[in-house]
Amino acid sequence: MILARRHLLSLMAATAALPSLAQAPQDPVDEIIHPRASHFPFGPPDAQWRIHVGLPDAPPPPQGYSAILSLDGRKTFPQFWQHREARAAKAPVILFAIGYEGAIRRWRDLTSRSMKPVQPILFYRAAPADRLTGGREAFLSMIADQLLPELARRYPLNRKDMTIYGHSLGGLFVLHALFTRPHLFARYVAADPSVWWNAGESQREAQAFAGGVAAAGGIVDPAIPVMIAQAGRARQGHPHDPTSLIRILSQIRGIETLYRPYPQENHGSLMAPSTMDALDLHLRK
Repeated sequence: MILARRHLLSLMAATAALPSLAQAPQDPVDEIIHPRASHFPFGPPDAQWRIHVGLPDAPPPPQGYSAILSLDGRKTFPQFWQHREARAAKAPVILFAIGYEGAIRRWRDLTSRSMKPVQPILFYRAAPADRLTGGREAFLSMIADQLLPELARRYPLNRKDMTIYGHSLGGLFVLHALFTRPHLFARYVAADPSVWWNAGESQREAQAFAGGVAAAGGIVDPAIPVMIAQAGRARQGHPHDPTSLIRILSQIRGIETLYRPYPQENHGSLMAPSTMDALDLHLRK
């Protein structure tokens, strides 16, 4: 459902959200053991990522496979695998996910540098003292300039038909990728994005992006579907609530804003339905 502007405010008022936490869900997920599922290390020897790969049970089309790339791969790859195998087993969609070998570096990879406000800000949250932050530009450059070319070298890919998915801090990163490299992916899905980060930094980025689009002709072309899923009930004006950001995105011509509220889900349980929604968006259902 693409939100028409006249419906957006009423939908925001009807739904209302539990705070979007930065932690990935803690429920353990078994690794997928299957002949078409594999992984390989990628990156420098002392700081490697684990790249999960899920081949489809279908030959590549002439233009190559379409693809979904998800962050927090240990959690998201099994979700996407199960959804694809159950709902679109013969679809020529290859699954990729970025996980970690050894130490978790997700705070560094998925965030800008943590900024302490000069003046007290209501609901302000800082990163945990033991977490490094500020590596998202390097991480995004790695994806764009190293990982995607390597994946295209290994597999027949249609680079114009790719979706990126992130949850929590991953959702925050997905939004930053949209605002800075909007045509790197064809579709962007952010589930419970950590919009509280740096006192609403993503909203300020959205406003700057909207201004840039207006200055460049007023439309994003080709159009980009952007899905934002939300657990709990929205609380307008609260820094954990993405509805202000959704309002900004809905005003940008060429950004097809899709809002998926899940009032009965919590931050962790949202991953299952939101990955299914992301697959359906990718398949254009």
